Amino acid sequence: MTQPVRRSILAALLCLAGAGCRGAEAVDESPLEREAIGHLVEYLKIDTSNPPGNETAAAKYLAAILAREGIASELVGSRPDRQSVIARLESAGDEPALLLLHHLDVVPADPSEWSVPPFSGERKSGYIWGRGAIDAKSLGIAHLMAFLELKRSGVALRRDVVLLGVADEEAGGLAGMGELIENRPDLFANIGFVLNEGGGAETIVDYVSFWGIEVAQKLPLWLKVTVRDKGGHGALPPDGGGAVMRLLSVLQSIESIERPYRLTPEVARHFRILSGAKRGEQRDVLLEPMRYVSSEELHDKVRPSVRALLRDTIAVTQFRAGNSVNSIPSTAWATLDIRLLPGEDSASFLERLSTAVAGRAEIEVLLEGKPADPSPVDTDLYRLLERLMKEREPDSIVGPIVTVGTTDSRFLRQKGIVAYGMTPFKLNYYDGDSIHGIDERIRVRFFIEGVDLMREIVSSFCAKPR
Repeated sequence: MTQPVRRSILAALLCLAGAGCRGAEAVDESPLEREAIGHLVEYLKIDTSNPPGNETAAAKYLAAILAREGIASELVGSRPDRQSVIARLESAGDEPALLLLHHLDVVPADPSEWSVPPFSGERKSGYIWGRGAIDAKSLGIAHLMAFLELKRSGVALRRDVVLLGVADEEAGGLAGMGELIENRPDLFANIGFVLNEGGGAETIVDYVSFWGIEVAQKLPLWLKVTVRDKGGHGALPPDGGGAVMRLLSVLQSIESIERPYRLTPEVARHFRILSGAKRGEQRDVLLEPMRYVSSEELHDKVRPSVRALLRDTIAVTQFRAGNSVNSIPSTAWATLDIRLLPGEDSASFLERLSTAVAGRAEIEVLLEGKPADPSPVDTDLYRLLERLMKEREPDSIVGPIVTVGTTDSRFLRQKGIVAYGMTPFKLNYYDGDSIHGIDERIRVRFFIEGVDLMREIVSSFCAKPR
């Protein structure tokens, strides 16, 4: 019996004995770990819900920590209330710099749905709770602690290390990374590598079975679809039902756009490597996904997370019309979150969409991701990530993945910079469900372990051997 299996059985027995599978045990904390926890708690208290953002408050919080360490930083961005923060530790070396990137903003949270205030940073039951606890303020603090440790140690660096907390990622990044990389190219001088969000750590109790390092992602295409018609009294409905019914018809036509399943090379590699961490039917689906999705009889065996990597997806995310129960609105609109497979041409998709709409609605492009080559896996940084993750979990599998979501890494890949999405934190599925959801939280022990892993990664890659 392997050590991970023994740990899993013991944890399961503890759960049955009353410890609670969703609880988390207390841990002894070193001064550095208490510092990291304290920073995360305070960071989570800063409401950077996007919209509207207000990321400057979070940027100033990080800048103040850096200033206490004697590290200069700069607040950047065209809007005073939506600034990012950047700092650089300079080296005497000429190797490409490493950028530690995370986003300051979070998605909104409805306090009435949470069991704790979403911006309290409350610590209880072995967890730290708050919007951004996983996505992505915990990652920002892990980056910060690695950055501070390099400064405090006084170790000679072989490459510059840049810390960047950026605004607007959750709304597409155009007012954050998109603006900075176009208007402030000096900030990215000699950067060759990026560590950002986007990876995964499939965790069974406390054992990681699969570490996913994100090297490619689907392209975002966000649209606003608007229909206008004659409004009037609800007692006199127009032929065709007015703007609302016409919009529903348009949306049905868009949903019916042919989007055949296909297996891209990057996704095929992702599934093949991930299959090594699966058993039975899950493994079979990953090894031969096209056989399963092409059969209506077997379609339900394929998880939505797998199907989403095999075709372009369309989701209606907002629908607005009317202001009175007895008035027919003259305008109705909806937003669409479309995700295209790597290599897909958004212009071609828009042509097909325009044909389906057939002039019945106005189409506004809110966000259009640009194609970028996947990040290579034959680099020193990738090999280091792979080695250190395997050292933490010897029986785990590490491999490159494609994500259905989008991150700021796409802006950097478009400039030829190697970007890896990775998480240093173990994450059980029931905690992972809280991302963008209710009661977002991170287990204290997993957070501490992740901070330590990130410190080791950054030091190993950037510090000169003693």
